[in-house]
Amino acid sequence: MFRHHGIFKVSNQTINSQYLADRESDIETLARETDMPVETVHKIYEIEHAKLDRVAKIKTYVPVLIRRRVKELLRTQHSAFEGL
Repeated sequence: MFRHHGIFKVSNQTINSQYLADRESDIETLARETDMPVETVHKIYEIEHAKLDRVAKIKTYVPVLIRRRVKELLRTQHSAFEGL
């Protein structure tokens, strides 16, 4: 972050680094909460991110929607495997 004419600006690199850290944290948390492998969660997360990012008009809420959708999909998948 740097100051330019009295306004704080954040570089794209800072935003991207924070986004990647948040995404990895979300993936690990979802894996723990759903008792699924991180690799599985990561694949589903990336698929859902691509879908939502393509159609979302307001990008601010995309991470929240991705977490919700991935968690729902993982719970459904986990429940299906428990029934076997």
